[in-house]
Amino acid sequence: MTPSGPRRPPPARVAVAGGLLALAAALAVTTAAGHRPLPAATFEFGIVRSFQGLVLADPYPSLLVRRGTVASRFLLVGPGKSGADALVAGAVGQSATLRGSLVFRDGQAAVQVEPGSVVPLNEPAARPAPDDLGAVYLEGEIVGAKCHLGVMNPGSGIVHRACARLCLRGGVPPLLAVRLEDGRTEGVFLTGPQGEAVGRAVAGLAGVPVGVRGRLVRKGPATFLGVDPHEIRRLR
Repeated sequence: MTPSGPRRPPPARVAVAGGLLALAAALAVTTAAGHRPLPAATFEFGIVRSFQGLVLADPYPSLLVRRGTVASRFLLVGPGKSGADALVAGAVGQSATLRGSLVFRDGQAAVQVEPGSVVPLNEPAARPAPDDLGAVYLEGEIVGAKCHLGVMNPGSGIVHRACARLCLRGGVPPLLAVRLEDGRTEGVFLTGPQGEAVGRAVAGLAGVPVGVRGRLVRKGPATFLGVDPHEIRRLR
């Protein structure tokens, strides 16, 4: 009778196992070598804060908050892949309080508004005067503002293209993400030539490099680029 004991795998199986381990190691090295640091973008998921300011819709909902002589502008978005137009409809042009979760990146911020939390205060508030900065040509990537600012990370590029298109069609404002010399990204809001919303019109160009000619307008701390969607050009 042959003594029992641990069996050694046949040589062929040893070779296959060794090959798989080598392949896994190679993939790990390749992944690490191709990895790029993610941007410092944050979504305070589950943290609900209170805000007070002037509700604007020019054309995208936002909250202008003043602290002395300093003004901050928070883009307002809805839950999921939706804008906040319906949520703030009764408070546009008025001071109001609302609750929501912060989203922020590179000095720009948004608030995901809690449905039913917007309360008009019926207090006078001054709107920022627009400043026409003239005709410009910019290159960048069209993104959904909500994901780009922090709900998704990186929230841009080919891997995020399908999500960005759904967001833009759902009412999330479009940004032209422009890379600055210091490596940060500035998001410029895209509007039509007359300042109208263009999210649906530019959704098909999300996630690819584009060149855009238009008129740049600053409204308080936010910048808007008025463009004809049909004249936006893919760069590659």
